[in-house]
Amino acid sequence: MLDDSWSAYGSGVKRRRPLAAALACHFLLEALAGEYTALWTSGRTDALLARPSGPTPLGRRVLDALDTAPQRLLIVSDGWDNAPPGLAAEVLRVWRTRLDPERRTSVVHLNPVYDAEGFDVRRLAPTVPTAGLRDAEDLPALVEFARFAEGRTDLAELTAHLAARTARFLAPPEVSPR
Repeated sequence: MLDDSWSAYGSGVKRRRPLAAALACHFLLEALAGEYTALWTSGRTDALLARPSGPTPLGRRVLDALDTAPQRLLIVSDGWDNAPPGLAAEVLRVWRTRLDPERRTSVVHLNPVYDAEGFDVRRLAPTVPTAGLRDAEDLPALVEFARFAEGRTDLAELTAHLAARTARFLAPPEVSPR
């Protein structure tokens, strides 16, 4: 689920940064995920037409996303749920406590907007792991951290994942034969 509401415009200093992060995540997920359904808050279906506009109906889009019974629901948003306020947190609370107490669906919130005063990100719901998203390329590591925070993976798996990412990062670049 990707936020292209008016708040994705960002700040005067970092204009459209939240929208750019959501768009980059969209294309990364499209390339990496075996099965991926993009749901923009505006209802748009063409990511290249995404632009900051309208309110942030996160609760309604969370309902749409959960209706597809996903294995993982990834929400890229600044967390300002205002159409109506707080609906996403309530939907996620009811989903987790009443409809999916076995946690068949993993829910992760990645927030591309940092609060400069508190050096933190706005959480969507207390029961959903939230991480700050600086660059879209960090998405796989952040999702793995969220899996660990939810108890879906143990420390050994998290350490192995991070060690593999570190090894790939430090490996010399592959040179293709000419």
